[in-house]
Amino acid sequence: MIGRSAAIAMFLASIAFSGHVQAGGPLQVRGNGQPYVWSTAADIQYRTDNGPLSGTVSESSAQSRVVAMFNVWESVPTASIAYNRAGFISAVGAFAGGDVDTPAEYAAVENDCFNGNQSPVVYDQDGSIIVDLGLDETSVIGFAGPCAATASNIVSGRIVMNGRFQGGPSGISAAEFDAAIIHEIGHFSGLDHSQINVNCLGGCGADDLAGLPTMFPLLLDSSQGALSTDDVAWISRLYPAPSFATAYGTISGVVLFSDGDSHAQLVNVIARPLDTGQNQDRAMAVSSASGIRFRVIHGNPITNPAPSADGTEAPGDIGLFEIPVPAGSYTLEVESIHPAFDAGSSIGGPVLIPMPGSAPAPVGPVIVPAGTTVSGNDVILIGTPPRFDQFEGP
Repeated sequence: MIGRSAAIAMFLASIAFSGHVQAGGPLQVRGNGQPYVWSTAADIQYRTDNGPLSGTVSESSAQSRVVAMFNVWESVPTASIAYNRAGFISAVGAFAGGDVDTPAEYAAVENDCFNGNQSPVVYDQDGSIIVDLGLDETSVIGFAGPCAATASNIVSGRIVMNGRFQGGPSGISAAEFDAAIIHEIGHFSGLDHSQINVNCLGGCGADDLAGLPTMFPLLLDSSQGALSTDDVAWISRLYPAPSFATAYGTISGVVLFSDGDSHAQLVNVIARPLDTGQNQDRAMAVSSASGIRFRVIHGNPITNPAPSADGTEAPGDIGLFEIPVPAGSYTLEVESIHPAFDAGSSIGGPVLIPMPGSAPAPVGPVIVPAGTTVSGNDVILIGTPPRFDQFEGP
């Protein structure tokens, strides 16, 4: 059992350029349902703070660690994504250069990021910047996300690292801290949170821990610094190398209410490989929430919420899931998003939607050859409320 889970269960936040996030895959999608991603025509350029991370971690040490963290994602063999440190954060407005250590300086740098001019990695030595942003400096290790995008590509993003967790009153180990920031680099790269092996919130064994994503909303263990099957699958799906098509296939289907007709949004779907006696089902799973292509927020003349420009309005995208998996045989299971995963740690969108009814037995086996999409793997929930239609006349 993993005994330290409760002690280091720190939230890891994603902050996207419009606040609409998805689950187990892309952080944000365009109006055509395609994800926002960085261009891979050249390395993604980022700039680091020219000051210490904390009272015990110098600038040079922090810089070396940041480069190594980016390399974790760059080293995925089935993904084609690369990063380059372009130097220190450029002076702009109230920030004259050097160490970004006041809220005013951070605001200037962040605004420059929103304008698409640079992608800063900021060291918040004492958590004061995080406090100024209205976040809890005692529980948020860091946050990240894209800042600006064109019609199709992310062009800038930022990462903020809370130095309180390195030598300060909320200190955790260097390995735990780095695992958290590797998670934030996932957001920077366009990935959302992922929910797999949620039972690890109460402590879990080594196989379950191996399947716990780096992109899980909470830091439970330093081992999350190593990418899980889910992390590798999704970074490869967003930035496919040529080998992706020869190693992966896709499982697709729709989650439905008990009537077998109404589509259910934001139900967590997990594809688990068939177990051959080595607990592959726990250690090598991949997930996605249903309906992540579909537009979550609609304007209307009564409550008049701001409409979202993200996602499609195609009826066929409601409740749809598409999960990239290594070629093999799988079962599908569904579950509700955990109620703790809300706001900056959300999975599926700005509003938490509990799964209606209860989960059926796992669906499968689903045999997935490389380079193919195996569709029609619908999941019908049990005991959901009846539709009004059945009580109405013609």
